[in-house]
Amino acid sequence: MTDAPDERSAEACPRCGAHRLATNEPPKLMDLGYQPLNNVFSIHGEVTDPVAPGIECLACGTIWSDLEAFRAEQHGRVDHDPA
Repeated sequence: MTDAPDERSAEACPRCGAHRLATNEPPKLMDLGYQPLNNVFSIHGEVTDPVAPGIECLACGTIWSDLEAFRAEQHGRVDHDPA
């Protein structure tokens, strides 16, 4: 990512002030391997555990678990343990 205006985030990082915020999504495991009992038990499709994406600053590396944690730090209420 460069500092071009079209690649900047709308909001700034509360820690470093850079406009380089991005969503941080956990990896999705798509291959469950061969499971012969799926047809017997009528299990079709992939097992997924929906997780809300976090927010990450690409400049300083700070990660917030969700939007509420990000907003709390913006307003000076830090009650989480950033990664």
